[in-house]
Amino acid sequence: MPGAADLISVVIPTYNRREALMRALRSLDRQESEGRPFEVIVADDGSTDDTIAALTESALSFSFPFDYLAQDRRGPAAARNAALRRAAGGIVLFLNDDCLAAPDLLARHRAMHRRFGEGAVLGRIAWSPEIKLRPEINEIIERYYFPYEQISDRENVSFAFFITGNLSLPRARVLKAGGFDEDFREASCEDIELGYRLYRSGLPIRYEPAALAYHLHELDFDSLFDRQRKFAYWLAVFLAKHPGARAFYPVLPAENDYFNVPKRECMQLLLKYAAHRGFKDSMSK
Repeated sequence: MPGAADLISVVIPTYNRREALMRALRSLDRQESEGRPFEVIVADDGSTDDTIAALTESALSFSFPFDYLAQDRRGPAAARNAALRRAAGGIVLFLNDDCLAAPDLLARHRAMHRRFGEGAVLGRIAWSPEIKLRPEINEIIERYYFPYEQISDRENVSFAFFITGNLSLPRARVLKAGGFDEDFREASCEDIELGYRLYRSGLPIRYEPAALAYHLHELDFDSLFDRQRKFAYWLAVFLAKHPGARAFYPVLPAENDYFNVPKRECMQLLLKYAAHRGFKDSMSK
């Protein structure tokens, strides 16, 4: 095993995405030599789709050191923390289980850390070309899913963009901060919460759009709607834990004023959408 100073530990939490996960691991197997050495640690968060069997079968077939662990369903924050305790690298790269790494992904992250030293490196996640999204969805995902276009200064990125689907930083800084807050039991805002604590400790975040991963995920408006609702729920949990962070979200509604839409047409449209969801849910059973 290479020394910790040279090694990157790739940490992937997973839940019931066996096929996408195996593709993600194979994409890491094709990394350029400049990105090596690295290890990969998968933390399975209670999957029921034979993920562990697939990992066991493939464990010896990868060209990189590989380890995996399983835990009861506790959320990605707890899964990442468990993997961090097994990691040996000086740098940890958090990657989503449905993201395919570009061949130079690790090389790009490594080059940024060599150039700047201490700090976090935010890579970019783009939708995989094999996933055909509806045009109207394409128009809004950069605001509501991966909002990289809102980054105005690549050398000084806000904690609000601490997106652990493709992000690296010194492992020691994560451990010193206490890791991810395991109160966040879903995949939403657990990364922003850690990013805020690291921001408060003075850790810089830099954006490298050339460090690219491809999101292998179907998306329609209904799933985007549900994701946004979940994000708002966990954002409220985050802000309750860190009231000082509310200043970074000036467009949030005031207390007891969460839904104030003056136009009747908009209200009617939302009610029609609620009816659409009800019929869709009934027909799918």
